[in-house]
Amino acid sequence: MCFRFVSLGLGWVGGWRRRVDEWGKQGKMWKILKGHHNAVYTVAYSPRGTIIASGSYDEAVRLWDVRSGNCMKTLPAHSDPVSGVGFNRDGTMIVSCSHDGLIRIWDVITGQCLRTLVEEDNKPVTAVRFAPNGKYLLAGTLDSCVRLWDYHRGKCLKTYMGHQNEKYSIFSAFAITKGNLV
Repeated sequence: MCFRFVSLGLGWVGGWRRRVDEWGKQGKMWKILKGHHNAVYTVAYSPRGTIIASGSYDEAVRLWDVRSGNCMKTLPAHSDPVSGVGFNRDGTMIVSCSHDGLIRIWDVITGQCLRTLVEEDNKPVTAVRFAPNGKYLLAGTLDSCVRLWDYHRGKCLKTYMGHQNEKYSIFSAFAITKGNLV
């Protein structure tokens, strides 16, 4: 089961079975979003809190309207379970990753795949996120690495090693210290 807290203070969302559940601040369930054909593995809110993205073992990414609970788009994203989703800063793009080793960037409005990133070894990608400045991606893989990508150029800029991990997701985060992206 996957849970995400909404930074807007509205509540949280969780993936479970073949659905996405949304709860309010008081712990009362708001909506059940049904549509995936297999277990939901990952969820994310858009920056404005108007869209939920969900990734599933059915290999698809779904975009949901928070107010209505309707599925806006289904993206045939990957050939293995979707293990991570995330929005860019302005909510115009979403990134997805999968055990198929691919990272894909999507246009939220059109649903078009804008770019596919893949490392030579094609190791399963378990988590991905946009940098706050929107220029880079961090991706955790099952070869014990975290990779920094310039997705505009489609290049891996740096590989961070040191973790011992071949079974679980490596989540990553960006930090801004004295104006520098870390």
